[in-house]
Amino acid sequence: MASDLVPTCVEALDKGLRSSGFRSLARVLGTARATDVAVALHTGRVAVIRCVDHAATADHTALATMLAEGDFVWAGLVYGEREGSETVGLVETFHVSELDRLVARLLELREAFGEAG
Repeated sequence: MASDLVPTCVEALDKGLRSSGFRSLARVLGTARATDVAVALHTGRVAVIRCVDHAATADHTALATMLAEGDFVWAGLVYGEREGSETVGLVETFHVSELDRLVARLLELREAFGEAG
């Protein structure tokens, strides 16, 4: 079962996404310790954001694999605990207190994909 911080992280993420006009398409319990949230950026362009207690190399690898498989155009990792988290890796990482920075990044991506058509 996912830890206590993961549901809090997911709820905070959903609130931040909604307030900026993003739509959460799905929530998937990715592992026993993580929840993945699919977010519509633009028509046919979907991002995936993983919420975890502690960011680990395995999370970076799983998200990079999802990107390589082509279902998602961007991936991010949101973590709750700074101590013991692997914050440098294959995808962008954000502490749960930095959700405004994550939403700003998604807005940049939405604008870029909108211009790209």
